[in-house]
Amino acid sequence: MARVRERIAAAHARAGRRDPLPRLVAVTKKRSPALIEALLEFGVDAIGENRPEEILRKEAEMGRAVPWHMIGHFQRKKIARALPSIKMVHSVHSVELLSALDHRLIEIDPEGPPLPVLIQVNVAVEASKQGFDLAEARDAADIAAAFPRLDCRGFMTMAPFEAAESELRRIFAALRELRDGAGPERFPELSMGMSDDYEIAVEEGATMLRIGSALFDGMDEDR
Repeated sequence: MARVRERIAAAHARAGRRDPLPRLVAVTKKRSPALIEALLEFGVDAIGENRPEEILRKEAEMGRAVPWHMIGHFQRKKIARALPSIKMVHSVHSVELLSALDHRLIEIDPEGPPLPVLIQVNVAVEASKQGFDLAEARDAADIAAAFPRLDCRGFMTMAPFEAAESELRRIFAALRELRDGAGPERFPELSMGMSDDYEIAVEEGATMLRIGSALFDGMDEDR
């Protein structure tokens, strides 16, 4: 994990960025609660999971609150049970999901703090991925900002697997340009970059990185 942090810092410096280093969201799909505990000890900023049922199962095993970030497809029928444990949703792919999240938060606590969310943007227009296209995403962020119990913090995207560097840069730059046009003071977060492309994402402006396998070299799963 130290090596990943070094590479993040080096990419940040190469790009001449003067803002804080991107936050690290450790993706723990199929990883044990014990390993999640180790990651938290090592100082990751949040734990990312693709499935709400895994958040509930692992949290029950760990017996304590965890800074869970929902990074996968969030089905509306699964919101009711999982939402109280989730600190941020990266994968808001529809206005219907925005409405369902807001409604459930009001049911849980009408006076509670708003939930940070990110608008998922399918920049590469991949049929296998959900999300708004670039033309729709700014309007979606404005809609999200109007819901009283949601705090729309920005945008998220996923690049195609094994895309060339030029394509990765095009995709990440497009998301940054979307955010800059919508207003970085309103929507400061860019969640982009995973284990195979996070250094490029940092160079192109990522503020949050969703990294899984690259973190686990040398870590003891049985810890």
